[in-house]
Amino acid sequence: MRRTLNLAIAATVMAGALGATTLRAEPGQLLAETVTAPVRDCNSGWIADMPLIAWGADGVVAYANGSSLTPDGGLLGAAGLSLALTVEDNFEDQLEAYLACETPYLRGTLGMLAAAAPVTEADARTEQVVFFKHSFSAGDGIVGGEGIARIEDLAGQRIAVQANGPHVDFVGRVLADGGLSFDNVEIVWTADLTGDGDTPSAAMLDGRADAAAVILPDARFLTSDGTVGTGAEGSVRGATILISTQEAASVISDYIAVRADYFDANRQQIAEMTNLLFRAEEEMRRFMADAGDPRRAEMAALMGDALLGGLPPEEGVFLWQDAITDGWAGNSRHFADPNEPRRFEVLLEEVNIALRGADRLSVPANLATAGWDYTALTDGLTDLDERQIAAFDPEAAAAAVRTLRRTGQLDANTRIDFEVYFAPDSTDFPVALYEADFQEILRLASTYSGAIITVEGHSDPLYYLQREQDGADNAELRAIRTSAQNLSMDRAIAVVDALGDYASDADLRMNRDQFTVDGVGITSPRHNPPRTEAEWRENMRVLFRVLTVQAEATTFAPLQ
Repeated sequence: MRRTLNLAIAATVMAGALGATTLRAEPGQLLAETVTAPVRDCNSGWIADMPLIAWGADGVVAYANGSSLTPDGGLLGAAGLSLALTVEDNFEDQLEAYLACETPYLRGTLGMLAAAAPVTEADARTEQVVFFKHSFSAGDGIVGGEGIARIEDLAGQRIAVQANGPHVDFVGRVLADGGLSFDNVEIVWTADLTGDGDTPSAAMLDGRADAAAVILPDARFLTSDGTVGTGAEGSVRGATILISTQEAASVISDYIAVRADYFDANRQQIAEMTNLLFRAEEEMRRFMADAGDPRRAEMAALMGDALLGGLPPEEGVFLWQDAITDGWAGNSRHFADPNEPRRFEVLLEEVNIALRGADRLSVPANLATAGWDYTALTDGLTDLDERQIAAFDPEAAAAAVRTLRRTGQLDANTRIDFEVYFAPDSTDFPVALYEADFQEILRLASTYSGAIITVEGHSDPLYYLQREQDGADNAELRAIRTSAQNLSMDRAIAVVDALGDYASDADLRMNRDQFTVDGVGITSPRHNPPRTEAEWRENMRVLFRVLTVQAEATTFAPLQ
């Protein structure tokens, strides 16, 4: 696990999670109510001005620009496409500059871009064309107060969320996967994301909220360095990190969008710029993984200084590590692969559901994409099949799960679970009956792509209990337990094998190393003892758990 920022730095970092938006109006107001600037035509020719946000993936644009915010060569300069970059974390100001075409670009998460749709889509000139996906976030979390250990515990609670910021759809996705919706919670809207103002952290600290969507540095402060809040030094007593984008690593996505009129007039130049950003991401992904590369030191200094407002280079490195960059491979799958589970259309639908559920949109946003032919955007690229991914060490993952079980912490680290049932003494199950469940399992695996998923086989203890009651000797009882243990393991393996076959037949991606098989025999029956036939059958099951375990069991690193 990463180190924790000190309090002064945490107050300064303006978006460890995709851009902290500071609102000028009341937090509950919609962007359409606060941004009313007139639309102006764009000047002809190349417009260099582009906004960045304080986010690690934005370092890719700066690197392509000659490792500079000002036009200073690099890949873009060599192509005559230099940019004048400005860090703008106030989304309202971004929108106003976009409407006036002081810049034709809009930079934000998909939730932020969709929330702006009532403003941008009201005029054909300013309709958004989403042309580049920067990254997924691994730097955000939801903190729950004392007594909130699972997602369903949020029911009836007050959750602090920054209005029109990067976390509305994150909260919506997590609530839905816990069987809840915005109707089951009360949202406390705040103006700011981090710092000394009206933030979700402040709302928890002053008692206005029971939970909060925050950037991870703030989450760690609220929870006493990511453990359990003591109530001292800016923490909330009993608070824990309920879930983070280190597990939900394919939820918060961020992009660059461009005005439709400017895109139509400059399509070829924007396509060329997109290719150059892919090249910059590929190069930067490599050298940022090499502590001895001087380009890493240069970019870390730039990001710490320019993106984070004067922080030391190490903070630039940490900012980069919170972004799971996409590059060519991620963009081509996200925008053009109909079998990609986390493709643009899927995420946009999720965002629309969340924003409408939170009363941030009245009608769904319908955002256009560039429709690139990605085979034409490969000039200068060498790693077309490579991207940053969440990588799992199966042995370490299994060891971490065993530790959680031994210490009684497995349930506390389970965020989502679901089950498959079997006939007595059988490892067979009707796969066709579970097709919808398999689809949901694969969706959860791709959504929570940084989480370990345990496939936990169970056996029923009734026969063991009956033989124990009849006075069977220890040797027989051990044999029954061993047989039940083996049966439970075989059940778990059978389900994972069937899931893999289903994914292959449906041409869906499945990271097998994400699934840790665990046979627990008769040690954790649902009903002990079972008193009805229904309870007896419910003990013959495989339980899937989505776990919040990262540091010991998983590593996140660029492919080498």
